[in-house]
Amino acid sequence: MTWGVFNISNRRKQGIRHEQGNLFVEISTTGDKGIATYHDNDILIFLTSHLVQAMNNGDKLGRRIFFTANEFFKFSGREHSSGARYELIWDALTRLQDTFIHTNIKIGGDKEIEERWNWLPKIKRIKSSQTGKSIGFEVDIAEAIYHSINQSTPQVLTLDSRYFDFRSGFRKWLYLYARKSAGKDGREWVATERLLHTLSASSSNLNDFRTMLNEVVDSGELADYQLRHAFIGKDKAVAFVRKKTLPVSIHKSTLIL
Repeated sequence: MTWGVFNISNRRKQGIRHEQGNLFVEISTTGDKGIATYHDNDILIFLTSHLVQAMNNGDKLGRRIFFTANEFFKFSGREHSSGARYELIWDALTRLQDTFIHTNIKIGGDKEIEERWNWLPKIKRIKSSQTGKSIGFEVDIAEAIYHSINQSTPQVLTLDSRYFDFRSGFRKWLYLYARKSAGKDGREWVATERLLHTLSASSSNLNDFRTMLNEVVDSGELADYQLRHAFIGKDKAVAFVRKKTLPVSIHKSTLIL
């Protein structure tokens, strides 16, 4: 699936719902900070990459992961000189814990069930009792994420490291859409602007969405993808093609829905 399951805008409070035939996914929040954003998803990418690396190394896997702020900042290429960055991580973890996914889409395994779960069932912030400074964070990831990795064929895709340079949630979503839909080198994938608007779950109207989309397409590329304007019949569309020469530096991520 290529449905958007995170908040493109940091200001949006309402939930998201996608339907296709008998399948559905509904995203909601129990907190007051809104549903998790695509910037919050960077933490999930970091955590799933940690699990993939452990699996590749033959290490024992588990749903509970401890990490430091420096480890996350290094992974995502962000500066970490300000103490406020630690609060940003905690806010992101809180949104991920408060965001619930209600769906009947199969995520790993061979069963089709309806279930409701949150990205991070348990989160902890650990501080020094003497200095009050942050030591790190401990989280339990959702079973759905864990099982999508802990299997003979993990459901993971590689991401260009430049993904973490994107400062807008819209660009992050568009890249993930391209990565899931047009993953094969040299194989073009075309989607109408109207379809992209629907799949993104953007709260912007179609005209405003097209403005954001055209700004990216006019640049001609999005990390390791080339973009161009196209048509499907009379409908305006976007064509995606993955470049054949990829950068050495890549990260792994679990792309669930």
